[in-house]
Amino acid sequence: MVEVLSHPQIENKIKRIAYQIFEAFLDQGELVVAGINGNGYELAQKLNEQLQAISPLKTTLVEIKLDKTQPRAATTSLNVDSADVHGKPVLIVDDVLNTGRTMVYAVSAFIREECALIKTAVLADRNHKNFPIAADFVGISMATTLQEHLQFSLENGKMSLELQ
Repeated sequence: MVEVLSHPQIENKIKRIAYQIFEAFLDQGELVVAGINGNGYELAQKLNEQLQAISPLKTTLVEIKLDKTQPRAATTSLNVDSADVHGKPVLIVDDVLNTGRTMVYAVSAFIREECALIKTAVLADRNHKNFPIAADFVGISMATTLQEHLQFSLENGKMSLELQ
């Protein structure tokens, strides 16, 4: 494994993305920060903390629950009531954007809620899309081979992004 981003580098990426998000949503006044269960939710928590530190945006942290390996097999759900997201701007967060499949299913959960707008943020974009999905806010964009895998990990409070 080769380390692509170290803990301090990831912290800097999160701060930079948070400022970009703040600028993009400034006129909205509020924002639903929704992380895809697992690493996406962990990153959403970190982004939410940064947003609260740098901006007056009122944020609501939400977890998107779906099966990343078989998203069609189970229902995509949110850990909040529909009223908490209905008509509001939403930012969907995940760790790595590979084919776009997981993000499509995550977006579908919010389309049903008639959100004001939906944007996406990822720490790493692999540029191997099978679906028409693009991240609006990206920490790092990497052209990898189909055999290579980017792995985000958070262990004992330390974050890393590795190429396998």
